[in-house]
Amino acid sequence: MTAEDAERAALEQIARIVERYAAKSGLALQPDIVQLGYVLNGLARNLMRYGRPYCPCREVTGCAQKDRWNICPCRTHREEIVEFGECECGLFTSRSDNQGSEKE
Repeated sequence: MTAEDAERAALEQIARIVERYAAKSGLALQPDIVQLGYVLNGLARNLMRYGRPYCPCREVTGCAQKDRWNICPCRTHREEIVEFGECECGLFTSRSDNQGSEKE
């Protein structure tokens, strides 16, 4: 398997994981395709580099106990969605916010 194949496989795996999580949890994915791609690629890169899909908007310290809170979806994503309409990296949004932006 080439490096490009491995990157593609990691990206596909991440996309499946976040799509399933969003559907199961009643959230929507970022409607901006550019931002969505940026975050998914960051998650895939972290999966390949560290073996875990750490949020690309958070620092990986190397301390497993500390970093586990930053595995996507991170522990603060729900509070951020309630307060700001999306999580810090913008991957997950509230369904109502996403549906409203689609109507505009």
